[in-house]
Amino acid sequence: MKMNESNKRCVFILTLVLMMMMMIHAPMRVSASKSPEAFVQSVVYSNKITIFSKSYCPYCRRAKHIFSELKEQPYVVELDLRDDGYKIQDVLLELVGRRTVPQIFVNGKHIGGADDLGVAVRNGVLQDLLSTS
Repeated sequence: MKMNESNKRCVFILTLVLMMMMMIHAPMRVSASKSPEAFVQSVVYSNKITIFSKSYCPYCRRAKHIFSELKEQPYVVELDLRDDGYKIQDVLLELVGRRTVPQIFVNGKHIGGADDLGVAVRNGVLQDLLSTS
């Protein structure tokens, strides 16, 4: 079967569209395959505030509430809702010496847990860190 010019054009356009769709979706596949170490580094350094949390944890809720009162929106990683949550906790243990939650970072600096966050609010350290962004 011979293709006329119109059919050739359609095949060419469809090929281009498919290639573009593959290129658009490629980063999602790459980011999904990131190591837990790369994921933690990426999240900590690409967000103003990052909280590694568990959805049921009262200390995590307290930390999120503190940021809510400050009208700040943290990027929250709910470890119990991720298949690789335990691996991320292992990375946190290597990075900050703790695998407990929450673990809070502001502008790439490790604050600590909920109690540490409360201290940072009271002594003005958190406000200083937030104002440097």
